[in-house]
Amino acid sequence: VAEFQKMIGGFNKKKQNWFYTLTRYPDLIHSLTTLPAKEKQEVVNKLLPNQDPDLKEAAWKLYKTKKKDLVKVDAIKTDAQLSFEKSIKGLDAPSMAAFEKLSSMPDVLTLMTNNVELTSRLAEHYRSNPAQLSNHLTALHDSLNVQNQYEIAAFKKQMETDPKAMKEYEQAARAYAHSNGYNLPNQQSYSNNSNYYGSPNYYGNPYSYWYGYPSWYSSPMWYPGSFGFNSGFYLGMGGFGFYGFPSYGFSNWFFSGGYYNRYPHLYTQFGNYYRGNMGEHRVMGSVNHGFMGSANSHYNPNGGIRLHTLISPSAYSRQRGQSFQNRGAYTTHPNANTYHSQSWGSYGGRGNSVGGSFHSGGGRGHGHH
Repeated sequence: VAEFQKMIGGFNKKKQNWFYTLTRYPDLIHSLTTLPAKEKQEVVNKLLPNQDPDLKEAAWKLYKTKKKDLVKVDAIKTDAQLSFEKSIKGLDAPSMAAFEKLSSMPDVLTLMTNNVELTSRLAEHYRSNPAQLSNHLTALHDSLNVQNQYEIAAFKKQMETDPKAMKEYEQAARAYAHSNGYNLPNQQSYSNNSNYYGSPNYYGNPYSYWYGYPSWYSSPMWYPGSFGFNSGFYLGMGGFGFYGFPSYGFSNWFFSGGYYNRYPHLYTQFGNYYRGNMGEHRVMGSVNHGFMGSANSHYNPNGGIRLHTLISPSAYSRQRGQSFQNRGAYTTHPNANTYHSQSWGSYGGRGNSVGGSFHSGGGRGHGHH
């Protein structure tokens, strides 16, 4: 990562973003370095795994003007891969396969390497009783899911009473993405490219573990397509709508960055939700943890108010009138092992992609997406 950042550090932000875009497709980088010089753009486009406008621009511009630097980037990846393979060479076949799989999941691998003690404890529990651990994690997931559904519904109902706040929310979502060097597609571009923006290509292909994510991002972000969801909004055929809850990254940008001054109606609604949540003594789950933590720091900069976090399946009880969806035995749900995600930065908690420690059910960790 340091070698890569040093290599592209002399370029402006736009060009650096081109390089980061291509690192999501390491095979493409190698293909571009071996492509003969002075080929036409149509030839380059045929090499692309998808026709994302940003990818097309990055591939063509770097092939045309910075091919020598692409060769250096490709060499960094080759050296990292060889070193990685050497480090796991002495392991048994299943372990080697596990590491190979994790290398394509930078968020998970970073979480594990930054919390080796926790990883080891989980491994010991799984080794001694895999069914018990899986059932516990599934139960925790289901309990969190009930809380998340309730909080999203309550927040959505509140926001829909204030059209001006909704309008400001859309504006803030775009401003947040733009401040991180990412432009959300407009409604027309979505309609013209619905097959693409709803595909795994848009929400998959994370930044490479070997290169890292752009240094200017305000919070850990391995899947850039998640900027479309990071504010809690999603882009659909009917326009913007609610997907989840404002993430830690968006909330920190909004409150700590001082942007709340630009969106008075939205600020009022955020404040109403925060005070209502605190007044009813509701616990925090994965969906609203990032928002509540940022809001609490904003409204109580000197501390003094302790936030209650859901840390066990039995810790959450439904609010009056709240429905329990998917009622039934835990065995009716997917196994907990199948949940893979970006850090909580995309869902409402605080991402754990840059160090720190994991607190059970607390401020950092993973949630599904």
